[in-house]
Amino acid sequence: MGKSVQCCGPSRQTRALPRGRGFTLVELLVVIAIIALLASLLLPVLTSAKEKARRVSCKNSQRQFLLAVHMYGDDNGQAVPSGAANPPFGAVDDHLPIISDATSNAIVQYLRSDRMVHCPSFGDFFRKTGSVQLEALGYGYVIGYNYHGGHTNTPWPGVLGSSARWASPQKLTDPGTLVLLSDMNDWSRADHRTFAPHGSKGAILTGSDASNAGTGPGPGRSSADIGAAGGNVGLLDGSVSWKKIQTMQVYCGSQQWGDEGCIAMW
Repeated sequence: MGKSVQCCGPSRQTRALPRGRGFTLVELLVVIAIIALLASLLLPVLTSAKEKARRVSCKNSQRQFLLAVHMYGDDNGQAVPSGAANPPFGAVDDHLPIISDATSNAIVQYLRSDRMVHCPSFGDFFRKTGSVQLEALGYGYVIGYNYHGGHTNTPWPGVLGSSARWASPQKLTDPGTLVLLSDMNDWSRADHRTFAPHGSKGAILTGSDASNAGTGPGPGRSSADIGAAGGNVGLLDGSVSWKKIQTMQVYCGSQQWGDEGCIAMW
């Protein structure tokens, strides 16, 4: 008899199938490190681009605001809207960032949108929460800008030893170089808040910060102290330009409170 044939066993020659080669742990770590390095290089560029876009948006908003003031003036004997707060506070207790109901309504009438009245950096904050206390007291609205038009008894006294003074434009025929609108680089020892609409990574708001009260005669934390890069300044002639924080001066931002009230930089 011949040899039996094994029909179901293993073949005489077994060939190893090719296997895909995976990443080693070291290779994965290298890839992750490269991705992290690229992200760290690109993130500041993206952040800087966003902040530049915010500055352009803010400048455009200020131009629209100035245009609304000019249209108002053309319809009202060349007078600019009042910078006073609501009665009875307006006569002696006006503040740069606060406008009355009447002024707010007048500006909205020409802008056709209440969103355009507010600074893009702080608009949502003041529309939803930041003006609630002042509205309850009857002062008016904080719009996220310093509105310089239609204030009385200017130039107001200097603050914190600064000799800087500012004059409030009353009519469109006043010198065009007078400041009409500026970004709210403001702080207040009494309110314990500091605002910087344009930092290196966007708007900065300290919230209620006890350190802003300062110690003794100290000024508290300024906008420059919390990282402000600068702000847009709009003139009565309708022009708007960017100003670095290092070139700004410190001004009084409220008529009767001096060092304890609103302090502003532009």
